[in-house]
Amino acid sequence: MSSESSPKACHGFAQTGSCRFGTRCKFAHIEGVNVPTIDSNKPKTRPKRSYASTQTPLDTFFAGYSKFEYNPSASASLEFYRMCDEFGWDKENKKREKASRDFKDALVQQFNHIYGTDADDLTSWRTLCQIVHISPIPDTLTSCREAVKATYVNIVDLIDTKVTGEPVMVFVSEVRLSEYTKRTGKVFPRESAYAGGLLRYLLRRIRNPRPEQVRSGRKTRSRRKP
Repeated sequence: MSSESSPKACHGFAQTGSCRFGTRCKFAHIEGVNVPTIDSNKPKTRPKRSYASTQTPLDTFFAGYSKFEYNPSASASLEFYRMCDEFGWDKENKKREKASRDFKDALVQQFNHIYGTDADDLTSWRTLCQIVHISPIPDTLTSCREAVKATYVNIVDLIDTKVTGEPVMVFVSEVRLSEYTKRTGKVFPRESAYAGGLLRYLLRRIRNPRPEQVRSGRKTRSRRKP
């Protein structure tokens, strides 16, 4: 077989001995091979730092379970449940309980990684408004905050959309969002030490949602779903 038809060596694997794509990587995993970098004058440790910087909090979490073939282009929650099924972990399993706690922390950090944590960053707010279909997008911090605060979206969907490309659904009430969240299992931790400023405006009461607000004329009344 000619050298032209042979797969090129994986830079990440050659430099670190591991690859985030595992068996799905289109490059060859060869130990000890010298892979040229873009700038040969850079220190040899540079590619390793660059590789590490590509890791997201969710990548890091799933990398801790090397026997599970993680699909980074799928929904994070669905991948977690698939991993539990493959390992045979039921809800009372101690390993699952620990994994669940770590996964929830990774979800919060993933949100921060994507959208930021600075509640005074107008650019971050406008980006968030665009993703949750707020139109027209407000021009001020106060307006952005109020618009997002009045919007009901699943936060796991906000994280997933960056890799799945699926649009984020907007719900008419906290009750409807709660129903969707419970049905899909896409539960985001309400309490977290890692929660940033933007995230706090999106947290909702999923377990005990507030009654739906139904507008009638100029009055607003509450109703619960029968």
